[in-house]
Amino acid sequence: MKSDQAFADSLIRVVNQNYTNPNFDVVSMAVAMKTSDRQLQRRLKAQIGQSPMQYLRQFRLEKSLRYLRDGVPVGEAAQAVGFSSHAYFTSCFRLRFGVTPSQMQLSQQSATLTE
Repeated sequence: MKSDQAFADSLIRVVNQNYTNPNFDVVSMAVAMKTSDRQLQRRLKAQIGQSPMQYLRQFRLEKSLRYLRDGVPVGEAAQAVGFSSHAYFTSCFRLRFGVTPSQMQLSQQSATLTE
Protein backbone atom coordinates (compact mmCIF):
# COMPACT_ATOMS: atom_id res chain seq x y z
CA MET A 1 0.00 0.00 0.00
CA LYS A 2 1.25 3.48 -0.82
CA SER A 3 2.43 5.71 2.00
CA ASP A 4 0.18 8.61 2.94
CA GLN A 5 2.48 11.10 1.21
CA ALA A 6 2.76 9.00 -1.96
CA PHE A 7 -1.02 8.60 -1.96
CA ALA A 8 -1.53 12.37 -1.57
CA ASP A 9 1.00 13.13 -4.33
CA SER A 10 -0.70 10.64 -6.64
CA LEU A 11 -4.12 12.11 -5.88
CA ILE A 12 -2.97 15.65 -6.65
CA ARG A 13 -1.33 14.53 -9.90
CA VAL A 14 -4.38 12.55 -11.05
CA VAL A 15 -6.84 15.32 -10.19
CA ASN A 16 -4.64 17.97 -11.83
CA GLN A 17 -4.57 15.93 -15.02
CA ASN A 18 -8.32 15.24 -15.10
CA TYR A 19 -10.31 17.97 -13.31
CA THR A 20 -11.34 19.65 -16.57
CA ASN A 21 -13.16 16.50 -17.71
CA PRO A 22 -16.82 16.73 -16.59
CA ASN A 23 -17.05 12.92 -16.80
CA PHE A 24 -14.18 12.40 -14.36
CA ASP A 25 -15.70 10.69 -11.33
CA VAL A 26 -14.76 8.51 -8.35
CA VAL A 27 -14.42 5.36 -10.45
CA SER A 28 -12.18 7.15 -12.97
CA MET A 29 -10.14 8.61 -10.13
CA ALA A 30 -9.73 5.19 -8.51
CA VAL A 31 -8.69 3.56 -11.80
CA ALA A 32 -6.12 6.31 -12.43
CA MET A 33 -4.76 5.83 -8.91
CA LYS A 34 -4.70 2.03 -9.31
CA THR A 35 -6.98 1.38 -6.36
CA SER A 36 -10.61 0.46 -5.77
CA ASP A 37 -13.19 3.21 -5.46
CA ARG A 38 -14.03 1.97 -1.94
CA GLN A 39 -10.36 2.08 -0.89
CA LEU A 40 -10.08 5.57 -2.35
CA GLN A 41 -13.14 6.64 -0.37
CA ARG A 42 -11.70 5.24 2.87
CA ARG A 43 -8.23 6.70 2.47
CA LEU A 44 -9.42 10.17 1.52
CA LYS A 45 -11.94 10.27 4.34
CA ALA A 46 -9.22 9.19 6.80
CA GLN A 47 -6.56 11.59 5.50
CA ILE A 48 -8.51 14.75 4.73
CA GLY A 49 -12.03 14.14 5.99
CA GLN A 50 -13.58 14.46 2.54
CA SER A 51 -15.01 12.08 -0.02
CA PRO A 52 -13.30 11.94 -3.41
CA MET A 53 -16.16 13.93 -4.99
CA GLN A 54 -15.98 16.58 -2.26
CA TYR A 55 -12.24 16.87 -2.85
CA LEU A 56 -12.68 17.09 -6.63
CA ARG A 57 -15.45 19.68 -6.34
CA GLN A 58 -13.35 21.82 -3.97
CA PHE A 59 -10.35 21.50 -6.27
CA ARG A 60 -12.43 22.61 -9.26
CA LEU A 61 -13.88 25.55 -7.36
CA GLU A 62 -10.44 26.74 -6.29
CA LYS A 63 -9.24 26.51 -9.89
CA SER A 64 -12.29 28.47 -11.07
CA LEU A 65 -11.17 31.48 -9.05
CA ARG A 66 -8.27 32.06 -11.44
CA TYR A 67 -10.62 32.14 -14.44
CA LEU A 68 -13.10 34.44 -12.73
CA ARG A 69 -10.35 36.82 -11.61
CA ASP A 70 -9.13 36.95 -15.20
CA GLY A 71 -12.61 38.06 -16.32
CA VAL A 72 -13.64 34.81 -18.00
CA PRO A 73 -17.45 34.60 -18.21
CA VAL A 74 -18.97 32.45 -15.48
CA GLY A 75 -20.29 29.77 -17.86
CA GLU A 76 -16.92 29.42 -19.55
CA ALA A 77 -15.11 29.28 -16.22
CA ALA A 78 -17.48 26.54 -15.05
CA GLN A 79 -16.83 24.48 -18.19
CA ALA A 80 -13.08 25.07 -18.01
CA VAL A 81 -12.90 23.43 -14.59
CA GLY A 82 -15.16 20.48 -15.39
CA PHE A 83 -18.65 21.58 -14.35
CA SER A 84 -21.20 20.66 -16.99
CA SER A 85 -24.00 22.66 -15.34
CA HIS A 86 -23.74 26.42 -14.89
CA ALA A 87 -26.45 26.35 -12.19
CA TYR A 88 -24.71 23.59 -10.23
CA PHE A 89 -21.41 25.45 -10.47
CA THR A 90 -23.02 28.62 -9.14
CA SER A 91 -24.68 26.72 -6.31
CA CYS A 92 -21.44 24.98 -5.28
CA PHE A 93 -19.47 28.21 -5.62
CA ARG A 94 -21.89 30.07 -3.35
CA LEU A 95 -21.72 27.31 -0.73
CA ARG A 96 -17.92 27.34 -0.79
CA PHE A 97 -17.21 31.08 -0.97
CA GLY A 98 -20.40 32.72 0.28
CA VAL A 99 -20.96 34.68 -2.94
CA THR A 100 -21.96 33.82 -6.48
CA PRO A 101 -19.29 33.68 -9.19
CA SER A 102 -20.71 36.89 -10.69
CA GLN A 103 -20.50 38.65 -7.33
CA MET A 104 -16.90 37.45 -6.99
CA GLN A 105 -16.07 38.94 -10.39
CA LEU A 106 -17.74 42.24 -9.51
CA SER A 107 -15.84 42.50 -6.24
CA GLN A 108 -12.59 41.72 -8.08
CA GLN A 109 -13.31 44.40 -10.67
CA SER A 110 -14.16 47.03 -8.07
CA ALA A 111 -11.04 46.13 -6.06
CA THR A 112 -8.94 46.56 -9.21
CA LEU A 113 -10.51 49.94 -9.93
CA THR A 114 -9.77 51.28 -6.44
CA GLU A 115 -6.10 50.27 -6.53
